[in-house]
Amino acid sequence: MRKILFKTVLHLLASVSLMFLIIIGGLFVMRQLSFQSTLAQADQLNKQGGISEMREVSLGGISQYIAIEGENRDNPVCLFLHGGPGLSLPYGISGRHQIETISSHCNVVYWDQRGAGKTFSDQKGDPDFTYEQLESDAKELIAYLREEFEQDKIYLVGYSWGSVLGLRLAKALPDQLAGYFGLSQVVNPKASERLLYEWLLEEFETTGHHHFITQLRQLGLPPYEKQSSQQAFQELLTQSNAYVKWNEGLPNVNVLQWFYQVFACPDLSIGEAYDTLFQASDKMLNQGKYWKQLQEVNLIEEIKQVQIPLYFVTGADDYICPVSLVEEFMNQVSSSEKELLVLEHSAHYFSVEDEVKMYDWMKGKIKGAHTNETSDEEQTVGDVISNLLQ
Repeated sequence: MRKILFKTVLHLLASVSLMFLIIIGGLFVMRQLSFQSTLAQADQLNKQGGISEMREVSLGGISQYIAIEGENRDNPVCLFLHGGPGLSLPYGISGRHQIETISSHCNVVYWDQRGAGKTFSDQKGDPDFTYEQLESDAKELIAYLREEFEQDKIYLVGYSWGSVLGLRLAKALPDQLAGYFGLSQVVNPKASERLLYEWLLEEFETTGHHHFITQLRQLGLPPYEKQSSQQAFQELLTQSNAYVKWNEGLPNVNVLQWFYQVFACPDLSIGEAYDTLFQASDKMLNQGKYWKQLQEVNLIEEIKQVQIPLYFVTGADDYICPVSLVEEFMNQVSSSEKELLVLEHSAHYFSVEDEVKMYDWMKGKIKGAHTNETSDEEQTVGDVISNLLQ
């Protein structure tokens, strides 16, 4: 009887091991096929006068990584600043040929910032940098892109935590930037967390998760001095609909697509993909000075005037960066132009259907500005000729 049982267990283990190897083998084959497809598309785009490539650049004295993608090298340049902090999804270098953004109208630049993605993997010895260092890196990158593409001004897109850096740069560099897009714009983290706390109490009451309400009340109102309390609050957030809007019991954001985006990226090794998804953001949240500095941000008090166009996009059900705070900021800031797009089917992460609407809206703003600029130049030439004939 024991021999039969032993053989049965061995057969079961062998079957499970074989199945595991087949699955792993299949994933690696799929990864390799995706590599070939992405690189083939990149090669085709480059041959047609566009650009698709990953580059290593020196910023702040270290190697950092960017990916560039666009259908026409003469189009405007648009630099995406990913969020996290430390999480280069979805707008890090893994976005090249993996996500559809605005590359038909811009030369899109995805950047794995210091402490994130491929840059984190290459520079693991420096996890505890400051906000000032990251801002300095960004300014160097903007200068590099302006020179590389021979353009006086570029566009910035700041997403979530990247929007703090983006909005500050929009104020600081009006002579180098054509416009700024703030996606899920961070305005005042402490005020956001207080609103979020009250919403969570209502949310858990509605869903019947009374044990979560007990945990929230034990934590008390944010902000939290202890790291353990902050982590507990973040864990409760993941149990709610704060990040993702649900429809008939299903999330309308394909988070699995983000994992595939990283796994299938030809610019990332397996180790770098793991760092991108898990290690980098964990380091930032638990060790980074940058994270602590971000908790003190209050852009409503800090920024009163910006000299370039400001465009904001937010989910109607974003409880991480509430619409009310974005509207409050817009009402008090002075700008050459400002507009807010509210996406009805999105929370902090944008739904698939809303992303299409958002990117079309962004393309329209850039195309309109580019067309007006061209018309102004033509009018100026006409004026010169007219003056010569007089």
